[in-house]
Amino acid sequence: MNKLAFVIPYYKIDFFEETLQSLENQTNKKFNIYIGNDKSPNDPADIISRYAHLNITYKAFDSNLGTKDLEGQWIRCIDLSKNEEWICILGDDDCPKENFVEEFYNVLPTVDEKGINVIKAAITSIDSQSNLRGADLLHPEYDTSINTFWRDRNNQTHTSISENIFRRSCYEKIGFRGFPLAWGTPLLAWMDYTEGGLIYGMNNTQMCVRSSEINLTRVNSFRDQKDVGEAMVYEIVFSDYYDKFNDAQRLFLLKKYHAVLHYYKLKNKLPSSIFYLYGKYGGVKAKLFYILREIKWKFEK
Repeated sequence: MNKLAFVIPYYKIDFFEETLQSLENQTNKKFNIYIGNDKSPNDPADIISRYAHLNITYKAFDSNLGTKDLEGQWIRCIDLSKNEEWICILGDDDCPKENFVEEFYNVLPTVDEKGINVIKAAITSIDSQSNLRGADLLHPEYDTSINTFWRDRNNQTHTSISENIFRRSCYEKIGFRGFPLAWGTPLLAWMDYTEGGLIYGMNNTQMCVRSSEINLTRVNSFRDQKDVGEAMVYEIVFSDYYDKFNDAQRLFLLKKYHAVLHYYKLKNKLPSSIFYLYGKYGGVKAKLFYILREIKWKFEK
């Protein structure tokens, strides 16, 4: 039985055939593919028909959901899948390297033995011409989801959805939290699925993650939603994973949250005032930082 499901929430046709071709090129074909068409103006049926031998299940939805509820689109695409133990939500323009599935099955005994629920493949960034945009982004073989979040916030790593493989049982038990644009979904889901524990770094293969003008245009078009999602990430971290960080880390994350609230005119939703938390995590010096920051912002044009 195939243990891996590739779930593709489809909307953009620009690189879609390249994505399917990357699955055609896999050295291990023990996977199933589920494609959910988010009422795209570009019908992919002809392309899909050329890869029908790849165990593809395809559904064209009657309504567009991704522009207002991207997580909802992911969920209804996952609902197309059957009982595969592991799920990879694959972007319609991303491409796993040809040994991606093979390496998944190679590491599976270790992952099962250690009870790990999330596997994170190395990332290769590619542009609109499928050219490499830099060196591969590798991950520690064993890292906690808490440290992965911390490194992401410090620009030491990058997180998208496509390079991750997660256990269906965790998804069915916990699901996804609701974020605008699904902006914080991957990071928070991996923390939830692992309870702050281990993620396995699969570095002998790569997920080619597309960075093109199309992606940037989409993000910039929904900037306000992204910023609300960014604030929600910090609110959940402070409410659910507070005890996983030390005071210096909490102060750093608080400064990030404070800045998001100011620049996008959002309301603090933490149970305590930000001024109080500055003092709690950083003492008098942090309180002074808060006061000076507020004065600076007050006189900014």
